[in-house]
Amino acid sequence: MEDFNLVSNEKTIMTENSISILALALGFAPGILHSVEVAYPLLARWIANYVLPLFGPGLPKGSGHNLTSKDQIAMLDAAISAAPKAKRTAAEDYIFVLLFEQRQGSLAFLSVIVGAVYGMQLPLDDRAVLHLLLLVMSVMFMLVNANHAGIPFLGKHPKVSRNGRNVGIVFSVFWLAASVLNYLAFTYASI
Repeated sequence: MEDFNLVSNEKTIMTENSISILALALGFAPGILHSVEVAYPLLARWIANYVLPLFGPGLPKGSGHNLTSKDQIAMLDAAISAAPKAKRTAAEDYIFVLLFEQRQGSLAFLSVIVGAVYGMQLPLDDRAVLHLLLLVMSVMFMLVNANHAGIPFLGKHPKVSRNGRNVGIVFSVFWLAASVLNYLAFTYASI
């Protein structure tokens, strides 16, 4: 397969294969970050306590400012208690669904890692379907993050925090790069 020349005719910086490998590797990010939530969805507090503050800009503030498991249970119980008494079962089911979907999302992210690792072992021509899947995922993630950053399309998240907005800005760019790389890799693998 011919080398893809990213910058000039004099020096090949990245081959078609290396662009494909990088595109697949970028799909690891959500699986790595959210992997523990498969078994323990409340461990998402680690992201709130230790990752999101980095987008503040700032640093994690220490245990006195961090959510604990006990805090999370109290918050979830308060949410259920805030529902009208006649709607308590629906409120309990809603909290269940939030945590259930979080676990399923984490499982999907881990599945992406498995598929990407497997795809890295395949010849470039056999990776087209993986790059198409990751292209669609990357574009959708980019749009959702852009929405969190303040661009008013693709729905509305009613509780975007300041750090969440900053995450939206940074990850819009990250997922844009992943989209471009997966598009290029898809075109190479589809030829």
